[in-house]
Amino acid sequence: MDALLAGYAAGALNPYLHALVESHLILSPENRDAVDALEAAVGDAIETIEPNVQNRAARDHVLAAIYAGGWYGQARPASIDPDLPEPIARLVGAPLDSIRWRFAAPGVREHKLHDEGGLTVSLIRVKAGKRLPHHTHEGHEATLVLKGSFHDHSGRYGRGDVALADPSVDHRPIAGREEPCVCFVVTDAPLKLTGPIGRWIQSAFGG
Repeated sequence: MDALLAGYAAGALNPYLHALVESHLILSPENRDAVDALEAAVGDAIETIEPNVQNRAARDHVLAAIYAGGWYGQARPASIDPDLPEPIARLVGAPLDSIRWRFAAPGVREHKLHDEGGLTVSLIRVKAGKRLPHHTHEGHEATLVLKGSFHDHSGRYGRGDVALADPSVDHRPIAGREEPCVCFVVTDAPLKLTGPIGRWIQSAFGG
């Protein structure tokens, strides 16, 4: 998480991870002081850059990413869903109850926001109490819980929490029983099913 916060402070994240971290800070402000300190350090470092044309462009880009807010370029939605922090509401453009969910797996629905160049960004809704298949990750995944909760071997994640996963993580998330779990998920590579059934499916269908 520290690396993600540092990337946010430096303006180095893609727009979707930027929105994820900004939304996390809105919902769970306990990391705000750390980010403020990182932003101040970045600002001090920027002041030392020699003012040639190339460096001036880099400086302007970093400053814009840090201070502009909502730099991912979408207008404020006319109707704000209380479950969606504004940075994510700008990306979605509609309340959760009006978007088109598509079947992803039994008990799992997805609303894909971006899928290009290996980067996939989705809203995922999981039925209360649903156990997802065992899986690991071929790359990195960042998941922000917007509604409900889920847990795995690393602990419980509720609204505002961020779960990070990479190829070293093999887990089976389980949605909380209190309500459906809705998450904002950013991945840079597909997940890989593990466990006997998952391995058989991927082997049989060429995964």
